[in-house]
Amino acid sequence: MTVGAYEYRMNIAIVVNLNARRGSERFAAWARKALPGSKVVATRTANDVKAFVDDAARGIAPGVVLSGGGDGTAIGLLDAMRARGLAFPALGLVPLGTGNAWAIGTNAPSPRAALESMQRAVARGDQSVPTNDFSLLEVEGRLTPFADAGWGAEILHDYKVQRAQAPGVFKRIVEGELGYFTSLFGRTIPRNVMAKKRPQVRVTNLGEKAFTFDPHGNPIELPNSGPGTVLYDGPYGVAGAGTTMELGFGLKALHFARTMPGFMHARVYAATAAQATLRIPQLWRGVHPLPHSHDFLLTHCRMEFDREVPVEVGGDVIGLRRQVEYRIAPQRVSVVDWSRLKARA
Repeated sequence: MTVGAYEYRMNIAIVVNLNARRGSERFAAWARKALPGSKVVATRTANDVKAFVDDAARGIAPGVVLSGGGDGTAIGLLDAMRARGLAFPALGLVPLGTGNAWAIGTNAPSPRAALESMQRAVARGDQSVPTNDFSLLEVEGRLTPFADAGWGAEILHDYKVQRAQAPGVFKRIVEGELGYFTSLFGRTIPRNVMAKKRPQVRVTNLGEKAFTFDPHGNPIELPNSGPGTVLYDGPYGVAGAGTTMELGFGLKALHFARTMPGFMHARVYAATAAQATLRIPQLWRGVHPLPHSHDFLLTHCRMEFDREVPVEVGGDVIGLRRQVEYRIAPQRVSVVDWSRLKARA
């Protein structure tokens, strides 16, 4: 579903996160060669991003910013721009990170193909790029297209520990999608299967009336579901929310995220680890209906846990929490629609 299609004027900047899995000075050089009239900035720290945003605030702000990195790179740019009071440019997501959830959710091509698409647009004399409008979540003051407590955060934590502990000769094996599955089946699932007591979560609606879904995936209003209503109280494996379907590597965990503008898909998946393992193909594709899945469209909710659990925001684990609030942010962002841009060729 395409929501809020817009056009943005061409004035391009490219930010390349050198700390991203595939971020490199080499890619920055490719960008400078492909788009010689654009500003290309290679960053390593939050201060580098702040300096880029400060320059944009003092001069002519770019109409299009290509974010070369993972989800955290794009989120860091948006947070820095919001802090500076800048209007968001059109954001082109270039998948140089690990999971690349948001980029995959917007049909981003390979990094080289993204540069080539933008290069052709400039060569044609295009004055704008096609975009889709995205709502964002706000979690503990950070903007993000998705956040999660439970298996998603655990898998990410396990993946990073696995990468850090692997000897150099095995680094390539434990990175990327293969490393993600190695972490999932070698660490996260066994730990949860062996756990003596399952974690519990209570989901309380704090915003507008809530919606759920019929067996065909159509949204239906939940009666008596206004602020203060407890929507779910029980065991969980995943408790997250987002405005993009993907949670990385093509996992469509929040498949209703683009159903209604201004709402997030909040999901509690309550199956055991053993039950979930048997349904991994359906979980990956975003099959609906799915046993043990509790799905809602919300504008603001609180999730309370019976213990401290890891919470990840946009691919970064922010720490352990006993509760977390997900809310729709007042800011929205327009994201480059790579499919429509390619179709112009």
